[in-house]
Order: sequence, then structure tokens, then C-alpha cells
Amino acid sequence: MLKWLIFLLLLWFLYFVREVFPPFIMGGIIAYLLLPLVNKLSASARIDNRWAVAIIYLLFVGLIVLLFWLFGARAIDQFSTLVAQRREIITNLLSQMSTAFNWQIDVEQSTNEILSSIEQNFGTPGEIVHLGALVSRGMLALLVTIVTSIYLIVDSKRVGQFFLRFLSLQKRQAAIEISAQMNAILGKYLKGQAILILLMFAVAYLILHFIFHLKYALLIAIVSGFLEIIPVLGPILATTIATVVGIAQNGVDSALFIILCYTGARWAEDYIIIPRVMGHYVELHPLAVIFAVLCGEVMAGALGMLIAIPVAASIKVILDFCYPPVANQ
Repeated sequence: MLKWLIFLLLLWFLYFVREVFPPFIMGGIIAYLLLPLVNKLSASARIDNRWAVAIIYLLFVGLIVLLFWLFGARAIDQFSTLVAQRREIITNLLSQMSTAFNWQIDVEQSTNEILSSIEQNFGTPGEIVHLGALVSRGMLALLVTIVTSIYLIVDSKRVGQFFLRFLSLQKRQAAIEISAQMNAILGKYLKGQAILILLMFAVAYLILHFIFHLKYALLIAIVSGFLEIIPVLGPILATTIATVVGIAQNGVDSALFIILCYTGARWAEDYIIIPRVMGHYVELHPLAVIFAVLCGEVMAGALGMLIAIPVAASIKVILDFCYPPVANQ
């Protein structure tokens, strides 16, 4: 009885402090992605895991620097221009909408109200204290993510042994087998997620830059790619951002085509890529994927949606191990 009470208290505590989880979760994701590379490099080069981790991270930093050199300057320039021209963009958007739908609105007043609302929620670009707080929190989260990933890679065996000591000797072998299966599935899932992010970035950039000639095509494509991390809500936000900027630049007529292009890309992912690729990687039925995402959103919001599929896949591994599926006759 006491053990169950402690377990319930632990679950309540973890739910209470769930807002601190994202950096640790991202660190775990990076560790899952890099651990196979570290182990392979360590075995092939016959070097210690710590040296392998250092080499992999140096290569990873080099890749980040290369990507920043290729796209960073343009993305920052587009972001700066977007912030500087926010009033003009909103004014053009409202003017286009009022003309197309015969709305009787005061464009100038509505623009001021929208800008005021945005600044109340996100702060003005000139608020150094606000930006400093965001930067400091972001840097702290980045530091925690990096430290967590390095710790999980270097001491992966010790981390496993720490959790194994809570199990009896008879159950440890079963736990090792289950964790090995879970690690394999989660690694495949994360690779599939990375494929979706890169695919959505490429598709969005091709559509927005070469078809609609949007000024902020690269920035919107980057945002659209990373919003793939958040199931259901992320694609809606990506479509909304692209549509709003498209209307402000090219008029209302472009909105329908942008929505259709994004919707077509999403349908291809939802009905072809995700069920066939993601569902295959995590060995979940497409309905189970949708159900898990909705349950995650209800229980823990965006964070729950982010980890819903890996958690569901882990639960399936445990159920399959404890209750093996019936073989097809």
C-alpha cells in the first residue's frame, strides 16, 4: 500500500512540474538520435565514448554553422523586415479583406488594436527586458538540453542500471528486453519525424518562393517545418501564417491557393506518409496514432501532443511483451 501511495505522489509531482520537462525531453530526443552514431564510432575507431561524443557534437555544431551560413542571414533578414513592417502587413491584410468582402471597418483603428493586442501578449520589439528574459530562458533551456543529451549518451548504461535496481532479479532481464525494443522503435520514430520536418520545410519553401513569390518564404518554410513537431495544431498554425502573409502581399485571391497547397501537402502526409512511415516505424495503427495525439493534447497540451506517439508506442511494446499478439491463422 505504501509503495502505491509513493507512486501516486510521484506521478502527481511529475504532473505538477511538467513545464520543466521540454528541455529534458529534447535532450533525450537528441540522445536517442546520436547514441547509435556514438556507439558505432566508438566501436569502429576503438575510442572511448566520451571522445566519440565530442567528435559527434563537433560535427553537429559544424552542421549547424553550415546551415546558418547558408540560410541564417536570409532568415534573420526576413524576420527583421517582418517585424519592421508589421504595421504595413496588417494594414494591407485588413485592406485586402475589407475590399474583398465589403467589410465596413476602420483599417487604421483595427490595425492599432491588433498591434496593441500583439504587444500585450508578446511585448514590443524594443522591450529589452522582455527580450532579455526570453533570451535568458532560451539559453538556459538550450544548456539543459545539451547537458541532458551528453549525460544520457555518456552514462547510458549507468542510467539503465539505476532504474534496474528498483526491479527484482527475476524481472530485470525482461525489462532489458523491453527497453531494447522501445529504444529501437523510438529511434525509428524520431528519424521519421526528422524526415517529415525536412520534407515540410522543402515543400513549403518551393510553394511559397517559386509559386507565390512571398518575401518571407524562407522564414515561413522554416517555421512550417518546425511546427511539424506539434501534431494537429502545428500544421494549422503553419497554414494560417502562410495564408495571412500571402493575403497581405498578393491579395485575397492567393489565400485559397495557399490553403489548397498546404492542405494538399498535409493530406499527403496525414494519409500517406504518416500512417505508412510514422505508423510503420512505431508499429501503430493510424487510428491509434490519431487517438494518442488527441489524448496527449487533453492531458498535457502541446507537450502531451509532442510525446503522445512515442508514449503510445512504448505502451504497445509493453503490452505485446506481456500479452503476445495472436498469430494469424
